[in-house]
Amino acid sequence: MKKNTTIFKLLIVILSLISCSSTENPLKERECGTHNGNKLYTGPKGGCYYYNSNDNKTYVDRAECDC
Repeated sequence: MKKNTTIFKLLIVILSLISCSSTENPLKERECGTHNGNKLYTGPKGGCYYYNSNDNKTYVDRAECDC
């Protein structure tokens, strides 16, 4: 019985590590069109933005997002 408990605990640890290293986007941003040739994204709070040449977010009016 102790062996089964140890195996179960090990399985839980492995599954936890796998779920933490997921490639899913933690920001949950969605692609929502384009603005001057840049892909627009909608963030988790509804903001509409694109990434500029410095990889910073540049926000635009929400009406420009097609989501």
